[in-house]
Amino acid sequence: METSKYYYKGFIMAKTRNTLPHLLLLCAALPVGAAFSHSADATEIRISWWGGNQRHEATLAAINAFQKANPTITVKAEYAGWDGYLSRLSTQMAGGQEPDVMRIDWNWLPQFSRNGDGFYDLNKQKDILGLGDFPPNYLKTSDVKGKLQGLPISMTSRSMIYNKTIWDNAGVAYPKTWDELFAAGPVFKQKLGDNYYPLGVAQGASDVLDILTLGRSYMAQKYGIDLIDEKKQSIAYSRDQVRELFSFYKKLVDSHVIPDQRYFSSFGRTNVYEIRPWINGELAGMYLWDSAIYTYSSNMPKETVLETGPFITMPDAKDSGLTSKPSSLFAISKNSKHPKEAAMLMSFMLSNPEGVKAVGLQNGIPANLKAQKLLEDIGVINASNLLANAYRAAEEQPASKVPVSPFMENQELVQLWTTSLQKLDYGNGEVNKVADDFLSSANRILKRAIR
Repeated sequence: METSKYYYKGFIMAKTRNTLPHLLLLCAALPVGAAFSHSADATEIRISWWGGNQRHEATLAAINAFQKANPTITVKAEYAGWDGYLSRLSTQMAGGQEPDVMRIDWNWLPQFSRNGDGFYDLNKQKDILGLGDFPPNYLKTSDVKGKLQGLPISMTSRSMIYNKTIWDNAGVAYPKTWDELFAAGPVFKQKLGDNYYPLGVAQGASDVLDILTLGRSYMAQKYGIDLIDEKKQSIAYSRDQVRELFSFYKKLVDSHVIPDQRYFSSFGRTNVYEIRPWINGELAGMYLWDSAIYTYSSNMPKETVLETGPFITMPDAKDSGLTSKPSSLFAISKNSKHPKEAAMLMSFMLSNPEGVKAVGLQNGIPANLKAQKLLEDIGVINASNLLANAYRAAEEQPASKVPVSPFMENQELVQLWTTSLQKLDYGNGEVNKVADDFLSSANRILKRAIR
């Protein structure tokens, strides 16, 4: 598979720098939300989402355009980074104070809507939402017992992106097999120094999940099974296979493919895409959701060339190991007094030309087919676009026969995985013992979570 190039020109970053003080002032002055319209007769609705500054700006622009087109509707925006978003939303929902429109993660559906009654049934607003413009298999991902609990904003898959200059300096071709990935680490260390790594995944709970997802891909290819067996409410792997999963991680670290947990702890809670080793190329690649590509590329120097690499596989793989899911969903509160207006806002951002143009690719390639075609027609989605090429590369892979379980991102499970890796990296346990403890604790967590 050929790699695809994306030359980051820096114009988005410049825009962010100029408007960041305004955003910070806005958030400080209006901690609950920013209202765009002040008509006395207006219907007021609230919307919340998470993201970086570029997504905030794009979403605010779409809301502003919506209000110009609908002056009798006032929209209050509540936005923040990823950290703490779920905790705040959980508190709001427990008290019945959640926004009318909410950005939610797909894997939260079992937590908030186990029986399809956690959110408003979007089928009731099917005409306003234009459900026919979404592929049926996309809508199926958020259907809970016949009730549509959210609309996919975009679909996303795990992709490899690489810093071309650094890999060229190392004289290493992008790996196509796991053996080639493991072989790249020592070459980076020898030719570029101890600070350079082929990949940079490992910081904080959400990023340690990247390693678990990478390991899941390896195991799916080798054994043709997912990490979690929902019917048995347990880890699907045998004890020996769980040990192999942890050995896979240990080999990544020992082969100098990725740094360990001690390395990342020195950066505190800073996001990986904000730390100096990513920006200057010492971490020369990322295994990430393609919908997050702009978050990672926006902090790079303008001369940086990022490329998508081939999907890593093994000979005679039993499955592609491709991990795909909705990047996130828009849902409507079951307590909303204005579900029609909430649906109008969702529809505007997901399919209306003005809303789609404003948001662009900040949420990934749109799941809405009409929006996707519009962005192709105006050249936003094109052959030189990193995100579009990562998306297409995933589309070219054989569909996985073992789709990922939403419970893989269960907070307790991810935290257990994180602390387990820390035990290994800080010398507080050998691989088999840590793996066995993980299996026992993970099964208890899944028994509680899957009911």
